[in-house]
Amino acid sequence: MTTKTLIWTTASVSLLAACSSGAADEPAAPAAGGDDTAASATYADGVYVGPRVTNIKGGYQAQVTIEGGVITAVDPVEAGTQDPESLQVNSFAVPELEARVLAAQSANVDEVSGASFTSPAYIESIAGALDEAQQ
Repeated sequence: MTTKTLIWTTASVSLLAACSSGAADEPAAPAAGGDDTAASATYADGVYVGPRVTNIKGGYQAQVTIEGGVITAVDPVEAGTQDPESLQVNSFAVPELEARVLAAQSANVDEVSGASFTSPAYIESIAGALDEAQQ
């Protein structure tokens, strides 16, 4: 066997071993410098209304309900304008953001694709409400 063949064979075996080791099934480590305060945040029970956040697509404001220290509801107080495009985007973006916040128990969630004005404004309002609720 030549040296070149031996190196290729060794590399192939190593690659196959890594692929079958199950390493991909392990959870990823948190990103360096990431915000892990959500995992340790405790919230006081109550209903909290976040700040009204505005952009060129209108105003966005969220109300967050905390029960037993857990986020149980996220509801829009205001979400954009009555413009047909705003209504269409918000019809899918607002419920998706609410579901993400409930699942994460935090405002530290990804923005919804296609909702580049709704997502950051609504998340900012939710974060403001959670800041008030934080003990």
